[in-house]
Amino acid sequence: MTDPGPFDGDGTARGGTASHLAQVRWSDPDTMGHVNHARYLSYFEDARMALLARSPTRVPGGPGHRGCIAARVAVDYLAQVTFRPDLMLRVDTVVTRIGTSSWSLRQDLYADGPDPVARCECVMVTYDYAAGRSRPMDDDERGFWAAL
Repeated sequence: MTDPGPFDGDGTARGGTASHLAQVRWSDPDTMGHVNHARYLSYFEDARMALLARSPTRVPGGPGHRGCIAARVAVDYLAQVTFRPDLMLRVDTVVTRIGTSSWSLRQDLYADGPDPVARCECVMVTYDYAAGRSRPMDDDERGFWAAL
């Protein structure tokens, strides 16, 4: 997939959606030539980490991070993806809910067609690692996720 559609390939949000391109690796397919279902979780995680890296929250464990965790991840597998060396996948991410200390994301994974091949729902929680508990979302964090 070379055309990310109405999105920039670097994951820039357009129209309330952030897009992330993922290269399918040689090690991703199973013996039948299908991309292994467990790899889908990695594609979704890579897209979330790219968003977190640009957010005020930052990537957990990285410089200046404020802390967050994935509290829930659920995936619906909608279609098989057959491996080929040039295959690029696109993960589109939208924010579906913002709470006091958490936000929910819906992520759709696309291969070659207009329909998603998998859908992920993820609940992210702002987290204070020193205290070992959730923390309220800061205003700039809330603003970042609300603008997506």
